[in-house]
Amino acid sequence: MAAAYTLYGSFLSAPTYKVGLMLALCGLKYDYRHVDLAKGQHKSADFLHINRYGQVPAMVHDGFTLCQANTILEYIAEQTGKFAPANGEERQRIREWLVWETDRLEPGINRSRFFERFAKPDQAVVDYHRKWAEMGLGVLDALMEAKRFLVGERPTIADISVYGVVAHMAEAKFDIGAWPQVKAWSERVAALPGFKLPYDLLPKADQDAA
Repeated sequence: MAAAYTLYGSFLSAPTYKVGLMLALCGLKYDYRHVDLAKGQHKSADFLHINRYGQVPAMVHDGFTLCQANTILEYIAEQTGKFAPANGEERQRIREWLVWETDRLEPGINRSRFFERFAKPDQAVVDYHRKWAEMGLGVLDALMEAKRFLVGERPTIADISVYGVVAHMAEAKFDIGAWPQVKAWSERVAALPGFKLPYDLLPKADQDAA
């Protein structure tokens, strides 16, 4: 029998990892469908029917199709009550983090990671994105001073979203030790029950729930 959740994504994708990590931390079983980005599968007619933007991840829950990683995190939190805001103020603070992560943290780290793994553009382009990432990490480090998690004293989807980017820092050749508050916070996230690192969590082929 198919699982209630089906995740479409790539093991190389940080946004896919965010959703996979949320499902794992919530203890939810899900079927996984690998989307081969190198072969352009994300631009195929079949996949565009699932995700009109031609990106990973996408998720189907009981016939309802969703896309964009951070909105999927919000949806799962609403469905399960886990890692969800406790009140309206927390909901707003979480959404602020989700937007900030997408706008200020993810672009620099993910592009730096891409340049290290797959392509080497002009050095000025590399330097620009590394500087952008360092600025974002500096903000995160400063804002985590004397805090256990991003919003309050317990983890929320804000932590899962931001961690999904931070988890790939090493591949982008950033030493997390340079940002001690980020390092300490990341270790708290990694200690959560059900946690797995990206390549331990996401398979390289289709996989049905056990």
